[in-house]
Amino acid sequence: VQCHGSQCGFCTPGFVMSLFGLYQNHTVRGEPISRQAAQDALSGNLCRCTGYKPILEAAASMDDFPAVRVDEAQLVSQLRQLASFGGPDMTAQSPIAYMAPRTLAGLLQARADHPQAQLVAGCTDVGLWVTKMLMEFGSVLDLTRVQELRQIETEPGRLRIGAAVPLTDAYAALVGHWPQLRVFANRFAGLPVRNAGTMGGNVANGSPIGDSMPLLIARGASVVVQGVRGARELPIEALYTGYRKNVMATDEVLAWIQVPLPAQKESRAAPDQPKQAHVPSGGSAAHPVASVGAEFMRVYKISKRFDDDISAICLALSMRIDNGRVVSASIGVGGVAATPVRARNTEAALQGQPWTLATVQLAISTLRAEFQPISDMRASAAYRSEVLGNLLQRFWFESQGLQAINLDSFALPEEIA
Repeated sequence: VQCHGSQCGFCTPGFVMSLFGLYQNHTVRGEPISRQAAQDALSGNLCRCTGYKPILEAAASMDDFPAVRVDEAQLVSQLRQLASFGGPDMTAQSPIAYMAPRTLAGLLQARADHPQAQLVAGCTDVGLWVTKMLMEFGSVLDLTRVQELRQIETEPGRLRIGAAVPLTDAYAALVGHWPQLRVFANRFAGLPVRNAGTMGGNVANGSPIGDSMPLLIARGASVVVQGVRGARELPIEALYTGYRKNVMATDEVLAWIQVPLPAQKESRAAPDQPKQAHVPSGGSAAHPVASVGAEFMRVYKISKRFDDDISAICLALSMRIDNGRVVSASIGVGGVAATPVRARNTEAALQGQPWTLATVQLAISTLRAEFQPISDMRASAAYRSEVLGNLLQRFWFESQGLQAINLDSFALPEEIA
């Protein structure tokens, strides 16, 4: 209020709670609140009245507040009590039967017994079906309390992410192996959604504009679907049969996402290796890479807003080049078809070819011809096709060491101060 950051008041409670969380995580620990920290904390909040400048000024002013630490032990105790509320059985008090098993065996049995129940794993998307589309479910099966599915395991050659792992934790694990994904990870929805939503829910829901799937397709990830009759593994792109439809039987659930780990990470180039590139990207963080001799991966997200927005186009590319030729190419795309898809024709056009501009131009033509996107509120079909090819060209330029434009460098003087 003192910084004139509140007008209509509709969004104010959300901003206040996000700022309070920022205050508790920084100020009471003696850490200054940077502008970037404030932007990250507020990325899940939208303002239509004042604009963000006074709100960010309010965030910066919290450095001057006296430290007031809440009783964290009491809060944790209360939250644990809430987490234990109810149980694995249906609640008789509600017109909607709600099941929240705590073990994988219990989940699989509940799925077999109630095949028509709506599965939820965070409910950040399915919840909108209820609040915005006024859909009603006779029964709901929540898998977020299944302890086996809340684990992230690093196994030989792969990362295994349980379907109930929050997006925040899942992407933190991926960024640990691919630091260039940091910016892309932070652009997935907003912080509150990443804390509540799960990667398993994002993948199983199968939205054609879900951000996780193009990345996972490009990484060669697989999913494990499981039921009381057993488990089976399949490539993530093979999961989908149509718009929000998949191959899972009515007694199966998506249990794990398995991501192959790189044999050789992008690394600093030795003196006799190609020039390094420091590449700030709309989808991938600045990260020094050797353009040849190691895997080169980028993920690009195009949306109307930078934060807390749905993709118009998402393109993920993973390529390995040796002696000037493309040894392998893996490309995942979102926003161009009824499902997240692999660009198989474009991969084939690149495979074994010299990594030259001529090859890239041919691949761009192939990529644009491979899909027939639709026009909707986010982008026209023509825009999507044009941008799709442009992003592949951008990938080429970045692989050659050309530095991408960093919009942060264009900040106004008053913004920098």
